[in-house]
Amino acid sequence: MIQKTNTHRWLSRYAFCATAALGALALGCSSSKSNSGQGGTSSTGGGDNGGSTAGQGGMTQGQGGGAPEASSPVGGSPGSSDSGGSTSADASAEGNTGGSVGVLDASREATHDGPVRIMAVGDSITAATCWRGLLWQHLNQNYASKFDFVGTLMGDPGCGLGTYDQDNQGYSSSLLTEVVAGITTARTCQPTCPSLNTFQTAFTTTMPDVVLIHYGTNDVWNAKPTSQIIGAYSTFIDTMRGVNPNAVLLVAQIIPMNVTNTTCANCSCPGCATAIPAFNSALVTLAASKSTDASPVIVVDQYTGFDAVQDTRDGVHPNNQGSQKMADRWYAALTSNFLIP
Repeated sequence: MIQKTNTHRWLSRYAFCATAALGALALGCSSSKSNSGQGGTSSTGGGDNGGSTAGQGGMTQGQGGGAPEASSPVGGSPGSSDSGGSTSADASAEGNTGGSVGVLDASREATHDGPVRIMAVGDSITAATCWRGLLWQHLNQNYASKFDFVGTLMGDPGCGLGTYDQDNQGYSSSLLTEVVAGITTARTCQPTCPSLNTFQTAFTTTMPDVVLIHYGTNDVWNAKPTSQIIGAYSTFIDTMRGVNPNAVLLVAQIIPMNVTNTTCANCSCPGCATAIPAFNSALVTLAASKSTDASPVIVVDQYTGFDAVQDTRDGVHPNNQGSQKMADRWYAALTSNFLIP
């Protein structure tokens, strides 16, 4: 068990340089998708072998079309997700921030009175895939003792990576719009469907300095309007800042999806191929409007270069290769923005 410390750390103020230019998002994601239930199809062992592991609850119909995403329970047993994968980040990814809308001023590196507290936030793509473990391993190779993953949840979705810091704030099958609206009974989430108060309590308990957010997949899947998702995102950011006004927020342009009837019975999402790029584009605008010197909002492009067929095990959840790609992008954003001292 990795030893944790509860000593309060403060992140110093940063200079933030916003840049309006962002390369156009690729719109070629052919996504025929819907959300499958808890568990669903997942690989076992150390590779993506296409094995099917029965999860909890089967398929649960979601609101607004489609059912909640396929996901393994947080802290599931080995075989509930993909395992293994390289621990070395892709060199090309290390050279940029993964499509950031802005970067912290390189002349003003962070100073801390302890390790940087990093919280991973999201749905099952955060809770039940292997990018957190891969990111921790790579950070630990170069910044051991200088960072600390925090969260009120723990889970190793069978990644087979050995010892790593499993703390996170990922809720499988959750929708950000429902979090903000206080809707917690519309579907079956793991370990529970969170409310805004749930996150506020988690933020207060763990006091993250840096937050990695990949949220909105299920909202898009359930046909929530882009404007509604972005509005919920804005409220979520405000809630985080209410706890730590100096938090740095790394917000991900979400990965593409391509779910078919073979990966999720009776599932479809005809609008996802265009809805995901629309959300990702709107997120750039939101980040630019919400960023401050004290609390930068930095966009991390997890979309470009991610193949929804080759890089996922079911059209939604990253396999080993996809998890590595996500970890590489997060690593590049953290290190190139001088967020690790």
